[in-house]
Amino acid sequence: MDDRPYKVRRDFRVMTYDVDFAGIMSNQVYQRWLEDLRTDMLSQFADIGELMREGTVPVLAHMEIDFKRPARLMDTVRGEIWVEELMGPRWALRSEFRIGDKVIARAFQWGMFVDTADFRPMDAPPSIPKVSPQGKR
Repeated sequence: MDDRPYKVRRDFRVMTYDVDFAGIMSNQVYQRWLEDLRTDMLSQFADIGELMREGTVPVLAHMEIDFKRPARLMDTVRGEIWVEELMGPRWALRSEFRIGDKVIARAFQWGMFVDTADFRPMDAPPSIPKVSPQGKR
């Protein structure tokens, strides 16, 4: 059993607009895919519209991506994201991208929930269960 909290998977296809003249995917594509995965995850576990109406939004503060292997035109890439920590206003996420069983990239992101009125940090909404730094709910 996978015990990574809030884990979400998604398959992506490397398209012509994602690659350079040699058919290798640009590293910047991972930023878009990470945004897609974060949105999918939040949508699965919270009502984004309701959070916004309540004046709470998650804001990305930091992102690291380690590129291990290239992706090429028409590759199918499996992306996975999960919560590593969700305590108070802070959240931290880990992600992996694979082609088959080979990891091609890993990412770490952290951010916080903020009040939309003044953009000051605020605790995550009570509707979202906390996750300790060891990755346990």
